[in-house]
Amino acid sequence: MHLIIAEKNIAANRIAQILSGKDKVSAKKEGGVNVYTFGDKISIGLRGHVVEVDFVEGYTNWRSQERPPRSLIDAETIKRPTEPAIVKLIHKIAKKANRVTIATDFDTEGELIGKEAYELVRAVNPKVPIDRARFSAITKEEINRAFSEPSDLDFDLAAAGEARQVVDLIWGASLTRFISLAAKRGGGNILSVGRVQSPTLAMIVDREKEIESFIPEPYWEISLTTEKDGQSIIARHAEGRFTDKKLADAAYAGTKDPLVVTEVKEGKRVDRAPTPFDTTQFIVAAARIGYSAANAMRVAEELYMNGFISYPRTDNTIYPPSLNLDNILTTLEKTKFARDVAWVRKNRRTKPTEGKKSSTDHPPIHPTGVATEEQLGENWKLYELVVRRFLATLSPDAEWATMRIGMDATGQNYVATGSRLTEAGWRTVYPYSEAKDSILPVVKKGEKLKIQDLNLEEKQTQPPPRYSQSKLIQVMEELGLGTKSTRHEVIQKLISRKYIEGNPLRPTLVGKAVTESLEAHASTITRPDMTQKLEQAMEAIKVRNTSRDGVVDDSRKMLHQVFDELEPNEAVIGQEIMGQTDEELTIGPCPVCGKDLRIRRKGGSQFIGCNGYPDCTCNISLPGTMWGSAVRTKKVCEVHNLFHVSLIAKGARPWEMGCPLCQLIEQQKEHYAKMPAMTEALQQKLLDAKIFSLYELSKLEPAVLAKKLGITKKQAETLIHEANDVLDLIRRRSECKKFMKQFVPPKRGRSHTKVMNGFTESGINCIGDIASATIESLKKTGLSEEEAKTLKSEAISLIAKNQLKDIGIPAVSLKRYQEAGFLTPEDIASAHPAYLAFKTGISIETVGKHATLITQSLGKPDPVKISKKAFESGKIELTSLPGVGESTLEHLYRAGIFDKKSLISADPAKVAKSGGLSKDHLKKLQAAAVV
Repeated sequence: MHLIIAEKNIAANRIAQILSGKDKVSAKKEGGVNVYTFGDKISIGLRGHVVEVDFVEGYTNWRSQERPPRSLIDAETIKRPTEPAIVKLIHKIAKKANRVTIATDFDTEGELIGKEAYELVRAVNPKVPIDRARFSAITKEEINRAFSEPSDLDFDLAAAGEARQVVDLIWGASLTRFISLAAKRGGGNILSVGRVQSPTLAMIVDREKEIESFIPEPYWEISLTTEKDGQSIIARHAEGRFTDKKLADAAYAGTKDPLVVTEVKEGKRVDRAPTPFDTTQFIVAAARIGYSAANAMRVAEELYMNGFISYPRTDNTIYPPSLNLDNILTTLEKTKFARDVAWVRKNRRTKPTEGKKSSTDHPPIHPTGVATEEQLGENWKLYELVVRRFLATLSPDAEWATMRIGMDATGQNYVATGSRLTEAGWRTVYPYSEAKDSILPVVKKGEKLKIQDLNLEEKQTQPPPRYSQSKLIQVMEELGLGTKSTRHEVIQKLISRKYIEGNPLRPTLVGKAVTESLEAHASTITRPDMTQKLEQAMEAIKVRNTSRDGVVDDSRKMLHQVFDELEPNEAVIGQEIMGQTDEELTIGPCPVCGKDLRIRRKGGSQFIGCNGYPDCTCNISLPGTMWGSAVRTKKVCEVHNLFHVSLIAKGARPWEMGCPLCQLIEQQKEHYAKMPAMTEALQQKLLDAKIFSLYELSKLEPAVLAKKLGITKKQAETLIHEANDVLDLIRRRSECKKFMKQFVPPKRGRSHTKVMNGFTESGINCIGDIASATIESLKKTGLSEEEAKTLKSEAISLIAKNQLKDIGIPAVSLKRYQEAGFLTPEDIASAHPAYLAFKTGISIETVGKHATLITQSLGKPDPVKISKKAFESGKIELTSLPGVGESTLEHLYRAGIFDKKSLISADPAKVAKSGGLSKDHLKKLQAAAVV
C-alpha cells in the first residue's frame, strides 16, 4: 500500500482526485480524519504542524523561584503532538505501507512538516521507503510530474526550519515571561516579545516618534494659469519650493505679462511592464485593491490549494525556462480573459519581464487553472489580479509622449509639463495603476501668452508617513526580518496583541511602552541586527555551512547577553511599562457609579470611559489623537476629584484641558443655550441627576426624565425633542467642517475652528448652506476669493452628485458627466443628448435614458430620443460636409443638430446663441447640406 501525506486535507483530496485518473476515490473518516483511498493508494492530509516544539515538564509555572524566565534559555525541548488523532492515524496506516510519499509544500516550513511526518512513519515502520514529491501548483501536470519524478526529503532544509522553531520558542518564551512578570501582567493580558516581532514593532514606534517630533516648516509655491486656443495651461515656478517668504513674494510680484514661451521640448517615456509576482510584490498589489497582508495570503493559499494559482510563497521574480508560458495562455483562453489573451498573443514581447530576485524552489506566482467569478466569489478579485499580472509580464511596454514648456514672465521662469499615453501596452490588460493624460496645447517658442491667474500658495513640510502593512513587509524584507511565509503573520500578531492598530499602522500605548523600555535597557531585542544574523545562520544550515545545534547554541549565548542587561533593571522596566499603560490612564472615580474612569483609545479617537461599562455608560469625549495623546497630569479637580488631562504631541506645547468633566459641563452649556425650553435651573437638575451630556438627555424616555428632574412628561418630551434637534445641528456642522477641511488649508491665525465660527455667525451650518451662500458671505468667514469659489463649487458638485445618485445615475456614468462639466441635474436636463454623448463618451441611448430619468424627476419634458444608428449615421452626414471637424461638430451638437435634416431646419439665430456658431457659418453648412 502506498501512503501519501499532504500538508492539508484539501491538498490530500485534490492529489487523490488527480492521481486516481479514471478510478473512483473513496472518501471516509477515521477518528475524525479524512482518508482518501484509490487503488492501492491512501492519501491523508495533516493540519500543518501536527507536533510542536515545547519545553520539558517543569517549566509551566511562570512564578517559579527555581526556574525563572532566564532558565528557559537552556531548557531542554521536546516535541509534543498537537493533533493526536492525525498522529494516531499515521501510525496505524504507516505500519502497513510499502511506500510513503511526503507531499507537503516545498519550502522551509513545508520541509519541516514533512520531516515531522517522516519521523512519525519511521517510529512504526523503520524500513519502508519514503520519498518526496515536490510541486509548485496543485494541477494535473504538476502533480503527475512530481509523483513520477520523486526525490528525497531535504533534511538540511528541514533543519533550518527546526532551528527557527527552537530559536523562536526560547526567545519568545523567556522574554515574554520576563517582561510580563516585570509589568505584573498575566493570563490573557501578557506582554509578548519575540525576535522578529519586537524589531518590527520598534520600526513602527520609531516612525511614530519621528512623526510626533516633526516640526513642520513653511514653504511657498507659485503657479500661474494661461491658455491657448481655449485650453488651459498650468505652470509652476521653476524654483519649485521657496523656503524664504521674501523671495517668494518678490517672485510673485515680479511675475507679469507678457508670458513668453522660451522652450518647447517634446520627448518619449517608456513605461516598463511590471515584473512577475513574488510574495512581497503580490501583497503590495493586493493592498492596493483593499486586502490586508494576512487576508491576501489566506486567499492566495485557498487559490493555490484549489489549483487556481501557483504556490504563493516565493522569492522568485523570473520565470524559469521549465515553465511553459504558452500552456498557461492556452489555459486562460478558457476563461473570461480570452480576449485579453488574444491581445497578448498578438502583441507579445520577445521575452517576459524579469525582476531582480531569482530562486530555484518555486516560480513567480502565476495562474494555473480555469476559474469563474461565480465559482470563486470574493476570492475572484485576487485570482484576476494574478491572471492580469501574468498577462502584463508578457505584454509590451507602454509609451508616453511628453512635453515640457518653459516660459518667462518678466524674468520669472515657469514650467508646464504634460504627457499623453501613445501606446497602452501592458496597461491594456492590467488596469490597476492609473494612466491619466495631461495634454498641453501646441505652442511655439517666442509665442506670447496672457497670464489669467497667479497663485502664491503657502504649504508646510510633512512628517514621514506611517507604514502601511504592505510597505512594512517591504521594509522587513529589506532588513531581513522574518521570511516570505511569516512576515504577514508577524504583523497580524502585533495587531492581535494590541501593540499596533489602524491602517496605516500606529503603535498603541502598550506597544510604545514595551518598545521604549526594551530600547532603554536591552536594545539588542529591538534592533534588526540580531534577527538578521540569526536568519543568515539559518540560511547557512540549508547549504551545510553550519548546523542546527550550532545556530541554536549561538542564539542562546546572545539571549544570555540580553538577560545580563535586563535582569538588573527588572523593577525599573516593570515600573516604566505599568506607569505608562495603567496609572497614567486612570483619572479618578466615575461621578455616576464610583468605579475608575480611564482614558481609552480606538483608532484615531480617544475618550474617557468607565470601568463599570456596560452597567455604567458614563463617558467623556476627547479630541482625536491627531491633537496629541491624552495623559493625566498631577493636578486634581477640587469639585469632581478627577485628575486633569493634557494632550501631549511631540514638537508642540502640551494642551492643558483641565478637568475633563468640568470641560464637558461647560461644553454642554453651549449646546443647552440652543434649546428654547432649557433654563439654568433645569441644567442644575440635570447635573444633580448625573445627566452630564446632551446625548444622554436625548436617549432618555420622557417618563424617566420627568421623574429624575421632577417635571411634567410634556416638559420632558419637549426637552428630548430639542436635544435631538441640537444633536442634528451638531452633526450637520461636523459634516460641514469635515467637508470644508478638504479644500481650506489652515493658516497662521486662521484655524479650521475659526472658519467654522465664521460660518456659524453667517448662518452656514451644512454643506447645502455653503452651496447656496454668496462668494462675499463666504469671504467674510476668512476665506480668500479663490477658496470661497472652490468651496462653493465643490459643495454644489457634491450635492448635485448625491441628487444624481438618488435619481439613479450609475457611479461610472456620473463620473463622466462631472468630468465633462455637467455637474447638476439641471446641467444634464438642459443639454441636448447629442452634446452629452459627444462630451462624455457615453452611448447616445444610455444618455437618453439618463436624461429621461432626470427630466422626469425635475418635472420637465422628456428629451428627444435618438437611436444609436441615427446618431452614428448623422455624424457621418455632418462630418462629410466641408469644414466640419471635431470643433464644429461640438458646436452643432450643442445646438441640437445631429444630422443633415436637423441642420437644414435649424434657425441660424438660435444656433448662434445656443451653439456658438456664427450665422454665416451655419448658413454655409446648410447650403452644403442641401446640395
